[in-house]
This record gives sequence, structure tokens and C-alpha cells, in this order.
Amino acid sequence: MRRKKNDIRYCAFCGHQHQIYSKSHVSFVDIALSIFLGFMVFAPIAGGIDARGLGVAAIFVGVSEVFTVLRHRMSLSCGRCGFDPIVYRRSHDEAAKLVKAHIARRAEDPMKLLAAPVRAVGIRKPSERDRRAPTQI
Repeated sequence: MRRKKNDIRYCAFCGHQHQIYSKSHVSFVDIALSIFLGFMVFAPIAGGIDARGLGVAAIFVGVSEVFTVLRHRMSLSCGRCGFDPIVYRRSHDEAAKLVKAHIARRAEDPMKLLAAPVRAVGIRKPSERDRRAPTQI
């Protein structure tokens, strides 16, 4: 089964729909292609296929893993409100500071003057949950 490259997610803070890269690490196919590329890059230098091409392949795998993880990680944060779920899992206060800073920068940006305001959805205080009208069955 082949996974899609991009996946559509909703921000947990503002409900904005955005795309994330679903691939968070390199796969076996990427490693095999890096090994092949390492041998092909090192073959003209060594005068044929040489085992030292595995060293070049290891560098290619490492670089591709770094860029794949960074691309996935950067796509997780919401572009509208600045909410980052990974920071939120670590520290709720730190995530709140990031969102406040992003909204302050957004308020000063002249390109965002006519944009829709950022509203938190789905977050209610416990006292507000108790006051909801009961649903009828």
C-alpha cells in the first residue's frame, strides 16, 4: 500500500485546514536508491564499483533523513495561528507563547490586515461545558 505524500490535517487550535508531509522518515526504497547513487558517484573515482561507495551512500542517507524529518516537522505547525502540536505535547505554556507571538506578528503584517481573524475552536472551559443544553434523543 502506498501512502500519499501530502495529507490534509486540521489545526487543533484554530481549525484551519492545511497540508502536512506524511513521510516523516526515509523508507527502504530511499535507502536502496541512496546506496545505488553512492556506488554510481564513487565508481568513476575508483575505476569501478568499490565498497567505499557505501560510505558515500551513508552520507546520502543521513542527509536525506535530515531533510525529510525537517520537512515533516516544519509542515506540522499551523501557518494561520502558529500552533505547533509537538511543542504543545512538551509544554502547554511554551505553545501558548508561540501562538501569542505569531498572532502579534500577524497583526503587524500589512499583508494580513484583511485576513480573517484567528479564533480558537473546540476549546472550552470546564464551566462552559456544564452549561450546555442537554441533547434530546
